[in-house]
Order: sequence, then C-alpha cells, then structure tokens
Amino acid sequence: MAGILKNWDLDNPHIEEQLKEDIKRPVYKIKTNSGFYILKGFSCEMPEAVISSNVQAHLFLGNEKGVAPRIIPTKTGRFYICDSDFWFYLMEFIEGRQMQETPDDEYMIGKALRQLHKLEGYSIKSPFIQSKMRFYEWFRDRSFVKEFDAILDNIPDFEQLDQCFVHTDIGPHNVMLSEDGKVMFVDLDDAGIGSKYLDLGWPFIMQFVDFNHDTEQMNYRFDLAKSFLRGYYGEEELTKEEYDLLFFGAEQMHISYMQTYGPYAVDSLWKILNFGIDQKETLWDMIACK
Repeated sequence: MAGILKNWDLDNPHIEEQLKEDIKRPVYKIKTNSGFYILKGFSCEMPEAVISSNVQAHLFLGNEKGVAPRIIPTKTGRFYICDSDFWFYLMEFIEGRQMQETPDDEYMIGKALRQLHKLEGYSIKSPFIQSKMRFYEWFRDRSFVKEFDAILDNIPDFEQLDQCFVHTDIGPHNVMLSEDGKVMFVDLDDAGIGSKYLDLGWPFIMQFVDFNHDTEQMNYRFDLAKSFLRGYYGEEELTKEEYDLLFFGAEQMHISYMQTYGPYAVDSLWKILNFGIDQKETLWDMIACK
C-alpha cells in the first residue's frame, strides 16, 4: 500500500484504518502530517469508464461545487490510477459527523438534495439503469409474481421524465455534516445525470419503512418523510402528480435492491414493498392538509 500512496504528493502517509472491508471496493483512511484523506479502491473487474464517471462526478460536485469530497490529483496530474488489480483514487476526508435519521437532519438532506438537482453544467449519464424492463425477468418462480408484475406495469418510464444531476443512493448513510455546518454528499459511485424521481423517491420505502427483522413488524417514519419533503420543496406546492411520480420512484428503487441480499431476504423485501405502498395515501393526506 505504501507504493500506491507514493503516487500522490503526501507528507508521510500511512493507513490509519480500513473503513470498508469489501474485497472489491475497499476504503482506507489515510493519515499524513498535514491531515487525513480517504483512499478508495475498486476491483479492475470494473470497467475504466465507470471509474472515470465516478471521478468526474467528484470533480464536479467536490472540486467545483464544494458539496462532496474533493478528488486529489496524483503527481502526474491524473485523478485515478490502476495498481495491484485495483483502481484507486484519493479524496479529502470530511471532518464532521454522519447525518442521522432525525427530522432535523432529514430536513437538511431534503434541502441539500433540491440544490443538487438544480446544478447545471454536467453531462455524464449516471451508470445507474433507469429502465424497469430487467425486473420483468425476476421472481418468475415466486408466488407473488403476478402482483409484482402489476406493480411494474404502473411504473412510468423514468428516462422520459425530468433528468438532472442525481446521487442515486441518498440518505443519512451517505451524507455528512461538516464541522462548519455544510451538508456534504459522499459515495458518488453512481452519481451523474439521471431521473429526479428515482433519486427523490429512494428513501420513501428503502429508508422510511422501519422493519424489525426479528418480529417482522413494520412501521412508517412519517415524521422523517414529512421533514424530508419539507426540506426539498420548501414553500413550493407539491402536486399530487409530482407526489405520485416520486412514489413510483420509491417503488422502483426498492425493487432494484430486492436481489441484493440473497434469496432468503426476498420475501421480507416483498412485504416491505407492499407495506410502503400502503402508506402512500396516508402520507399524502398528512402533507396535503398541512
């Protein structure tokens, strides 16, 4: 690792800790005499075009706009390298705290996301797939397949709707509050131009459904959802049409994760999806009558 760090002009660098032990995406905290950095690695199985897109998102959002960690150039002026079968890039370490699932933090996240969606001057498409069509191949052997397909049938084609700079995995786990009180976005792996409604909809089922894995009991965090929406829309009126689109985004984003945790998690994720959908009109009544 010392040889890898020599690619950057750092003052006595060494690894303080490994923050993420994913064999294909390791993340290290680097200590130097002048401060801390984050070294992020990706297996070279990942195409260079994906790494380049990731780095460009950091350059735009971090180096240019100041709302994400800045990418640090190598001694040769490049922003990523390939070494030991991994792509690596180095970025600044954000001093502060990870944001939490509280109404105050959700309000700040919603407000910051609105500003993110307003950014102009970026043209690289997000690697995240917007089309729903691949999901029709899933769960053919499950008892709920007809109901699953019916949900898909109602979801619109997001590629034909509003496109803007998106994060694709927005939530407190990927947002920091810096020591000077600035909201900073991290983990930009799939950031780029994409669907506003998929980005905006992500937390409404993925995060705001509180699922107890031991009892399988669920409740909905209406307090967090309302704060997030209040932060995003401010005094602007949220129309029912817009609300329906963001909730369709929530459904598709949840579906996109339904194979991530293995076959034994699918039934629980199906229950979470239906529970989340069942809360849609209750949440609308709450925000429409405010």
